Amino acid sequence: MAYLYEHCCDCLRILGREWSEIHIWLDALSGQYHDDHRRHRHHSEGVEEVRRTWGDEAARAAQIHIVVDCWGIPYAADYESGKVNKFGFTEESVAEDVPRLLQEIVQEQK
Repeated sequence: MAYLYEHCCDCLRILGREWSEIHIWLDALSGQYHDDHRRHRHHSEGVEEVRRTWGDEAARAAQIHIVVDCWGIPYAADYESGKVNKFGFTEESVAEDVPRLLQEIVQEQK
């Protein structure tokens, strides 16, 4: 899990803007749900909600945030089905995938 500052630095480096409002929104339920907060917004459907509200670049910021936190982007149903644990990880998730996944987001941007 990254802190707000780290999420902002990642987006500034990749997108040229911090997008702090996106990171704050994604983690807004952490005070209420603690470790289980990711099931509410850290998924593909959360990315699409960001896209509808803030636009395409904000959706990329959400993707970056979720990839850094979950080492991938699960679906909301993956939390319910147990495909991912409460942190958004699958059994196959590894931190070494994060740079590749971030690079894919950069390539999609071009």
